[in-house]
Amino acid sequence: MPVALLLAYDGTDFRGYQRQSAAHGLTVQGVLETALQRVCGAAVATAAAGRTDAGVHAQGQVATFTPPLTRHLSPAEWQRALNAHLPASVAVRAACEVVEGVHARTSALARAYRYRTLVAPVRDPLRERYLHRVRQPLDVPAMQQACKTLVGEHDFAAFGHSPWDIPGEPKRSTVRALHRAEVTPHGDEIWCDFAANAFLTGMVRRLMGVLLLVGAGRLSPAQVGEILAARRSEHLGPAAPACGLCFMQVTYPAGTLIWPADII
Repeated sequence: MPVALLLAYDGTDFRGYQRQSAAHGLTVQGVLETALQRVCGAAVATAAAGRTDAGVHAQGQVATFTPPLTRHLSPAEWQRALNAHLPASVAVRAACEVVEGVHARTSALARAYRYRTLVAPVRDPLRERYLHRVRQPLDVPAMQQACKTLVGEHDFAAFGHSPWDIPGEPKRSTVRALHRAEVTPHGDEIWCDFAANAFLTGMVRRLMGVLLLVGAGRLSPAQVGEILAARRSEHLGPAAPACGLCFMQVTYPAGTLIWPADII
């Protein structure tokens, strides 16, 4: 029976989630599939809900796989066995069995990300691995106003490209439904939460880069709408650093994945 894994990882030292050749560096999928091979005694392919970029973290990534017929483990045994073979920067938070046909990516209804920004004139070595620091205060109400422009179904071509584009072939759709874009102060941090049916490659970091420009007074909320409508990236500025971004949660149809109560 197929198995789903709920993964958390510190993405700092990874070249992203998706498996690449060894010459390109360590990936989360690579170390996960290596651990599965050690547990199962054979190569096992996995699918993930999202392809996080290099340096991006996760606490709610989901991966699915079908174990060999000769390997029968309970969800708790899968969790223990894989965690014994994974590096300290990756953990299986939970495991559960799923019915045939459930796929981490194609069965998902929505994904959610959080970007954390620290507002402080002096660096904070104990936190900056997991957030992005700015020196000057940000205009949170202006950032909140800009978010209202972004919510809804739009063509987000200015903010990224489809992860499924193939060189030499027609570009795939860049239309996405952004269900949530919220900016909330939390002490000396500002949290920006995004949820959508799916995200383009680099989309959240580019959205965040624009919001940081708005917060710094270098763009107006109205200009964000103009960038979105123009579908061009000339005025975006740099994408926000990967360190502040965390893949928080994946939503599936009710009853598809059932995690332990203390995980949810």
